[in-house]
Amino acid sequence: MKVDRSGEVGYTTIVYRDIRLSRTLGEPMQTVTIVGAGPAGLMLAHYLLARQQYRVEIYDRRPDPRQMEPSHRRTFPLSLQLRGIKAIQGVAGLERAIAAKGILAQGTLMHRKKGSPRQVQRRVPLLMIDRHQLILALLEQLLKRYSPEQVSVQFDRACTAVDLTGQTVTLQPQLGPASTIHFDRMVGADGARSQVRDALVDQAGLGCKQSYIPDVYKSVRIPRLNPAAAVELQEDRIHTWGLGTGRRLLMAPQPGDWLYGTLIFQPDRNPFETLPTAEAVLAFFQKNCPPLGQLMTLPAAESLRQGPISKILSVKCDRMHVGDRVLLIGDAAHAVSPSIGQGCNASLQDAAVFVACLEQFQDDWKQALPAFTAQRLPEAHALQALSDYSFPRSKRMMLEFVFWVTLGKKLGRWFPQVKSPMPLEMIMDGELPYSEVLKHCQGWVNRVKQSMQGAA
Repeated sequence: MKVDRSGEVGYTTIVYRDIRLSRTLGEPMQTVTIVGAGPAGLMLAHYLLARQQYRVEIYDRRPDPRQMEPSHRRTFPLSLQLRGIKAIQGVAGLERAIAAKGILAQGTLMHRKKGSPRQVQRRVPLLMIDRHQLILALLEQLLKRYSPEQVSVQFDRACTAVDLTGQTVTLQPQLGPASTIHFDRMVGADGARSQVRDALVDQAGLGCKQSYIPDVYKSVRIPRLNPAAAVELQEDRIHTWGLGTGRRLLMAPQPGDWLYGTLIFQPDRNPFETLPTAEAVLAFFQKNCPPLGQLMTLPAAESLRQGPISKILSVKCDRMHVGDRVLLIGDAAHAVSPSIGQGCNASLQDAAVFVACLEQFQDDWKQALPAFTAQRLPEAHALQALSDYSFPRSKRMMLEFVFWVTLGKKLGRWFPQVKSPMPLEMIMDGELPYSEVLKHCQGWVNRVKQSMQGAA
């Protein structure tokens, strides 16, 4: 998959190199304890081990994903764009292993009840991959490349306490006694509800604001094609439907002719409250999302009806490190709304940027940690604003949004002076820093924010 756009004028390219540094003879090997075996934690482990300066220990509260039953998997589609893909490319051979578990999406089809769908073509394809499959690829490659003396990964180990002064972490399995381990360096990559971050707030005065995103969501999984009805949806496109009053459905292609997605809605506008049976859910989709209704089965409709409603926690920190030993990355430091699909991309990029800081300061964490915060914190805050206010909710602004991302693209080529920059376009088609995207699109972001405040 060729996604390099480093020659494009107007974009700032960050180069992540796969550099292996040898330790000085006799220098002790440092151990880095990573709490959280999600995309951010596993990606950072790859980068650290490639430097041959560290031993890595990883602990995660969830069961081993290689042994997990499908019904217990934390599964939803991720769209890896240039930022995430460039971070993956920084580790030789990793991109191929991850791409084998995903699907390239060339653009988006915005479906309507009547008429042909509107098409948004991407200049750079997105790699659509299920979160569970991304973790499997990162984990399998990590254990394949490095020996148990270099890396250990333990699941079913929930972090329950952190002692910054004593440099210890307490880990609790589901069954059996807790254990306390010592750390040289520690990384909190344990997600939006990070126990490591909470300890930094309590013991080191880390500033952190947390709030729930106004929207909630349900996960959806249906076949991509129905041969009996001669119906199928394109396998190289993301598919979206607007369902009115702040409700929207996004479906992404996955290997095996499946579509995984999310139905997003406001808590007081749950479309299933008045749908008591699977047949009623199926009728709802046949009416509002043709031809999706012809692909959905009754078991899938019942699973969707009874499935849990998930809330999304937003996290905004005033630092991404404490002292010279503790780092926060990924959702632990900057969980955002998934509306523009950048949470995982930013998390993978965190790992690459931090190791670039280590390289710059010759693995002196005392200098690398504040340098990382200085570089990434403005990007994290800009990403939160873009995630919250890129996608409009009012009907009038939604019509304007659809115009600019479809017909407005052609108008912009003919009359560039009248083209308003859309955050989604600038984010998806390049790797311009989030802070620069926000600067270019501040007018649109302010209008969306005002329209949401007015509606509230």
